[in-house]
Amino acid sequence: MEGLITPGFQPLLECALVRIQGADAASFLHGQLTHGITGLGDGLAAPAAYCTAQGRLLANGVLWRVPDEGFVWMVSRDLTDSLLKRLRMFVLRAKVTISLDETVQVWGALGAQAVPAALHTAPAWTCASIEGADWIVAPYSRAERPAAWRLAATAPDEADRAGPIRDDAWTAARLAGGWPWIRATSQDQFLPASLDMDLNGTIDFAKGCYPGQEVIARSHYRGTVKRRQAYGTAPWTADAPTLPADLYAVGDAAGRPVGRVIESAVHGGLLHVAAEITLSDWPAMRYAVGAPDGAPLEMQAPRNAV
Repeated sequence: MEGLITPGFQPLLECALVRIQGADAASFLHGQLTHGITGLGDGLAAPAAYCTAQGRLLANGVLWRVPDEGFVWMVSRDLTDSLLKRLRMFVLRAKVTISLDETVQVWGALGAQAVPAALHTAPAWTCASIEGADWIVAPYSRAERPAAWRLAATAPDEADRAGPIRDDAWTAARLAGGWPWIRATSQDQFLPASLDMDLNGTIDFAKGCYPGQEVIARSHYRGTVKRRQAYGTAPWTADAPTLPADLYAVGDAAGRPVGRVIESAVHGGLLHVAAEITLSDWPAMRYAVGAPDGAPLEMQAPRNAV
């Protein structure tokens, strides 16, 4: 399925860049986010999430250190107002400033023509400055189809565009790679394990306390994770479903939801869905989007499926 996703550049207007600066920026973030911030070196990005005290996700995204300037956290734009307000509540006397950076544009680059050659086989989360732009290698990048975020004040030159991406190919590639993002409409709905964050490096189980840490650690070490994300596609001619959206068992007369859509995108005549499902339902359950008679999804096995 990933091979059907169109290469090229896509402007990611839904991405926002939050700058966290000041002498205490590292220690402040280390106490707020799930990743081990104090150990994050230059030249590397990392996945990082922010949770409630009950361990439910408020935001997730990509974090990296800017030498002598603090950190940048790329998150969904539609939740930045509430996110910045909440983070600022906990600054207290720490020497930290938190702001939204509107000077940099974010682009998704897919394919060998769009991603610089030096990054085609680079490890995931590599950061590099190449030809006037900053690049971060995406965790779903492959040598046969590189993927990276491009950050710069200006759009790519026409000569370097490699053609515009049709509809929402970047999000489709991201979901196929297992990396959905929390949006404003999905805040406080999912535990980190529902987005495989206990498996993909988003959570550092060796670090100290952060909001929700006790709940998340208890579930992890007791092996009580019952829900995981699964990726699926269905033929589609409409816009992507408005969130929140549910999954149903195909043809179920009772019409009770059996899963929830985390994030979705439409590309190439297909709806691409990352959804939370119950592991005990797999693989017997057949899922439909939005209603028991909705479009049936062709699903891939979730991680740790029973």
